Amino acid sequence: MLSHLRSLQAKLLLVLIPGALIALLISFGFSAYQTSQQLEQQLQEKKDSLQSLPASLAIPLWNFNTKILQNIVGSMMLDPDLLKVEVRDESNNIVYEQQSDELGHVDIAFTLEAPIIYSNAHITQQAGTMIIMVGNTRLQANQQRALNETLITLLVMVITLLTTVWLIYYKLLGGPIQAILQAIKSSKGDAFFAKVQHTSNDELGEIASAFNDMQNNIEEHHLRLKKSESRLRTLYHSTPSLIFSFDQQGMIKDASDYFLQNLGYDRREIVGHMLSHFLYDQKDTNQIKDCIQTLWLKGNLAEYPINIKTKSGQKMEVLMDATLSASDSYPGALAVITDVTSLNQARSELEYQANTDALSGIANRNQFQKHLQSLFENRQECQSPFALFFIDLDHFKAVNDTFGHHVGDKLICAATKRISSQLRNDDHIARLGGDEFAVILQNLQSPEKAEEIASRIVSKLEESFHLAASDIYISASVGISMFPSDADNPTTLVQNADIAMYRAKEGGRCRYAFYTQEHNQHIQQRAKIEALLRRAIDDQLLELHYQPIFNLKNAQLTGAEALLRLRNGTELISPSEFIPIAEETGLIVPIGEWCIQQACQQQALWREKLKPNFYLSVNVSIQQFQSSQFIHCIKTAIEEHQIPPANLLIEITESLLLLDNQANQRIFKELGSLGCKIAIDDFGTGFSALSYLMKFPLDILKIDRSFISNCTDKGAYHGLVEAIIQMSKSMRLEVIAEGIETQEQLTALRRIERKVYAQGYYFSKPLNVKEFEDKWASLQQEAHEKIVVSPKR
Repeated sequence: MLSHLRSLQAKLLLVLIPGALIALLISFGFSAYQTSQQLEQQLQEKKDSLQSLPASLAIPLWNFNTKILQNIVGSMMLDPDLLKVEVRDESNNIVYEQQSDELGHVDIAFTLEAPIIYSNAHITQQAGTMIIMVGNTRLQANQQRALNETLITLLVMVITLLTTVWLIYYKLLGGPIQAILQAIKSSKGDAFFAKVQHTSNDELGEIASAFNDMQNNIEEHHLRLKKSESRLRTLYHSTPSLIFSFDQQGMIKDASDYFLQNLGYDRREIVGHMLSHFLYDQKDTNQIKDCIQTLWLKGNLAEYPINIKTKSGQKMEVLMDATLSASDSYPGALAVITDVTSLNQARSELEYQANTDALSGIANRNQFQKHLQSLFENRQECQSPFALFFIDLDHFKAVNDTFGHHVGDKLICAATKRISSQLRNDDHIARLGGDEFAVILQNLQSPEKAEEIASRIVSKLEESFHLAASDIYISASVGISMFPSDADNPTTLVQNADIAMYRAKEGGRCRYAFYTQEHNQHIQQRAKIEALLRRAIDDQLLELHYQPIFNLKNAQLTGAEALLRLRNGTELISPSEFIPIAEETGLIVPIGEWCIQQACQQQALWREKLKPNFYLSVNVSIQQFQSSQFIHCIKTAIEEHQIPPANLLIEITESLLLLDNQANQRIFKELGSLGCKIAIDDFGTGFSALSYLMKFPLDILKIDRSFISNCTDKGAYHGLVEAIIQMSKSMRLEVIAEGIETQEQLTALRRIERKVYAQGYYFSKPLNVKEFEDKWASLQQEAHEKIVVSPKR
């Protein structure tokens, strides 16, 4: 019933009925007013008509003819509107009166009192007065009838209007509206969107069409929303992100499938549980509470680090990004956590790699510099001393080039272990790169303790390394700088240790050296020599000096050793100063090639000028020997200057024999094929075993001067020299004794063996080309005197 009262029809009727009633009242009032006016008009007309009646009574009244008077009055009373007619004489006495039965029962409309005037040819005089009482019964009845008819007419019109309006609404509006309402009711839910089956060319048709279009749009939008919801749900559960939602108390409300799969939980094990329950360490509960509080205060959270546990109990390091829901229908927070466990492990690994030498496993240069900087900062106030070692492995490049980098890598690792074995627990070791190491002795009572540890390191590295089925020998040069006496900043301390290390190398390697102020002067000198070397060939600063070699059997000058000199203006720089620098900088290779070219050129000239079978020996460094251009350089020089290959003697160091590899054997073989002779220089000072002498095609063995200088008596050195000469004879090697400086040394050597060769300052110092040519004859004569004549005296 209530729904009917609320219907549009009822509302329309409720609006129309009062309107119709008001219109009815207004119309009825207007009709009543018109009827009242008509009544007044009729009364006035009645008065006007009654004005003529007194004239008809004048004669009977004047003549006192009562009968006629009665008849006239009687005829007047036939008018139903007259209630009473009264005739009076001139004395106001009632002459005759007659009244209607209705008098006293109806209202008197008006009373007309009119004079009765008698008039003839002679006189005109009032004969009396006529009083007429007029009632309004008939007029009112007519008025009431008129009003009733008007009211009925209006009611019929109102009813007809209401009925017409209702019928119009029902037929034109009600049906379509009901159809729309029915379609709306049928469209409840999301399964069906009903359409209105109404078509017309009016506004209702447009409304129905618009409603159908709206339904179509809603249906399409609904389908899109469903698809979007489906995609969102699929995305929520399938996206490779750990997504979940929780409320302000930290209770988990939902979690994506990917979240569950990665953590290993079932949905029932997650949903409804507190987030703090899944922390890896329950000590972090307050942390997660602070996290949630911050989120609800700020509205969002970015990359908040927490550690959670998987179902298997493993630790997962995550970063949580969260934001509060913008929908009041779903209060809470949506969070995405990113598993950064692998990233953190990778970062730790990168940090480890950034601070650790990949080969040796110890700290690298980067970590060393940070540690040293930190140590300086901590020691600035207390000035507590510590020492810095700069360690460089001697001859490491030769090992690398000979045995290959894989053996060199193993040697680095082995050297690292040996150095570490000599350090204390609080000492710090780092590999700076290549064959360079740094050691920091943090707690140092005295410089003597640093000296003791450095000595142990040098001794330990001097022992052989058994690698690649070979015994490999290296050594170490250690430079030591002290804080705070040697530097007030890390850079200078490292530089000073490096300077001290180079001093150790120049002192003969296999040793340590403390930094001193004089080292700076030495470094400046070293830089100056390096600058000279870099322009030596172009500026013709290099010279070859030649030291004669004599045959002790016949005192003949058979050859000479070409010795390199570096000129700085009028000064000649000693080879002991510039050769190590040339080797370290790699300049020794082009300089060595220059030496071979110059020696061959000079050999060609002297063969024609001095002696055809005269030979020259040229020193070749390990770097030059292993250079890819070495054999090509030899061939080119021999062919260009047309000298016999046998007249070119290649001198190599004993340490080269330790580098027993296929490349070196190939070079020895190619030299042999060319016809060049090969000599081992400074024999006895290295670490080569006798087996190495058998492996390579050697021709000459040069005994180091240290043995010759001490062989004048019948001591150990005398026996060693004798043993070397006898061994060489058994191996069919010729012998050259270096460093003959006295007659006693020469005599002792001749007593051991005369079929050897000798050179030294006793015969001649190294001479330049002009000096050598000028003294050629005197050299022969003096040698004959010293070798043949003097021993007979």
